[in-house]
Amino acid sequence: MKAKLIIIALLITTAVMAQHTENREIKVTENVAYRNDVGPNTILDLAEPLFGPTHDRPAILIIHGGGWSAGSKNDQVYRSLMIDYALKGYVVANMNYRLVQEAPMPACIEDVQHAVKWMKENAQKLGIDPERIGTYGHSAGGHLSLMAGLTAGVACAAGGAPPTEIGNPNIPWNDHPEWWPIGYIRHTNTPFLVLQGGEDPIVKPNLTEDWVTKMQQTGTQVDYVKVHGDHGVAFDKQLEFTRPALDAFFARHLKHQDPTISFEQMKVPEYGGSGPHKAIAVREKSLTDFVVYRPCNMDAAMMTERPNFFSHGTVKTEKLPILIFCNGGCMDTSIGYENMLTDLASYGYVVVAIGELQMFAQHEKDQHTPSSMVKKALDWVCQQANDPASPYYNKIDIEKIAAAGHSCGGAQVLANAGDPRLKTYLILNAGMGKMTMADASRKSLKNLHGPILYLVGGTTDVAWKNAQMDYKAIKHVPVVLADNTQSGHGGTYEQANGGDNARMVRAWLDWQLKGKNEHETLFIGGDLKDYPQWTIEHKNFK
Repeated sequence: MKAKLIIIALLITTAVMAQHTENREIKVTENVAYRNDVGPNTILDLAEPLFGPTHDRPAILIIHGGGWSAGSKNDQVYRSLMIDYALKGYVVANMNYRLVQEAPMPACIEDVQHAVKWMKENAQKLGIDPERIGTYGHSAGGHLSLMAGLTAGVACAAGGAPPTEIGNPNIPWNDHPEWWPIGYIRHTNTPFLVLQGGEDPIVKPNLTEDWVTKMQQTGTQVDYVKVHGDHGVAFDKQLEFTRPALDAFFARHLKHQDPTISFEQMKVPEYGGSGPHKAIAVREKSLTDFVVYRPCNMDAAMMTERPNFFSHGTVKTEKLPILIFCNGGCMDTSIGYENMLTDLASYGYVVVAIGELQMFAQHEKDQHTPSSMVKKALDWVCQQANDPASPYYNKIDIEKIAAAGHSCGGAQVLANAGDPRLKTYLILNAGMGKMTMADASRKSLKNLHGPILYLVGGTTDVAWKNAQMDYKAIKHVPVVLADNTQSGHGGTYEQANGGDNARMVRAWLDWQLKGKNEHETLFIGGDLKDYPQWTIEHKNFK
């Protein structure tokens, strides 16, 4: 009996701890009961900021994983997450729930609903806004977080590797669609974030994507971040991708304004590219009708020499060159080029592409864009480069800007050829010939003031003849005509990492913007051993 009394005492006694960082302090209260009718495991820990506002604060509920049969709020990952978000100004609850061996499904779902209800009922005491409560969990906790978003009236819900359905008809849980997100395919105003490992053997990406796609088709906002990795993604792996996405998601939907978060949405195409600096695609709050493809860690991408720990030498850095990209059809989506653009970013480029960020292709929504979008992108990068509050400040080089466009997008580039901020041009499967398109014509070639690369796809490419005519007409700037003779008008842009065309684009940019003169042997020397299907012509080089 004495031991039992000690356990009860521990459950009803609160422990208070202080955490300090940059003069910020938080209070952690442990083992608070959020319901008293079903046993001792329905408890949570609270982390409350002792700085900033004392009322109407945003709140997050953290839900642990463990296959609904294991795990605890005391797991270090969840405890650290609780403290970290409290230090960011959120009131954070980190909960336990009844495991299935104690109470069968759907008891755990009901416990999460009760925890949300408790937070709302105690909102004034906790100093939180009951309309600004978000949830997050991983694996089983991810499932429970999504269920909270669908059934508990929270402001937003995020899940890492979240089971959206059992996917096995032999498991009895499969007979209850009301226990799974797949049973709630309907429009909701609650936004979701799903973080998924592309090689997860436990929560299959195809099942996750099936739910994401179906929910998006209802008009529900579901942000989807898929990265290379297994079931540990968003738990203890690939956090360099998933934590910024989670931070931005909560900042956007719970804080609404957070100057430390510059982007609204994030995506990781092609697992971050093949280069040394894994890249992300983001929708910036200050440029919502474009996608910015950039290294996830821009500081690391700027390093050209690593520190020598023996000599204690300084780190040499170079600002990142910029590429403005215009899409085929002059359309407002770069999703068909994201493999190439992500790969370019992973080699140390910042790419600004026309069109809003799309998690999946939405062709029915695609619209034509004006050529003036190029100037808008140029104005934005220049403003960001000179704004001390911007994450791009002192990181991008506005003296090294290129513009590239595919098909009609190539005409958009030529329509802006006279802009003095452009140092080089890439016209991909495009050419004016005798046409007028997207405010450009053959007369636009006279405005060129830097080297230009034409890239075409053989005689089956509808732009092949026009590109040939442009090449012959250009007399005053260096010009290269590179022909991937078998690729056709569509090129290789949707292949893994953008295929051969992307490699050719990167070689040109490395030569023109990064000064890597070894590529001169490709474009002028005719060294095509790595490009057997290509032919290259050049002129006007000194």
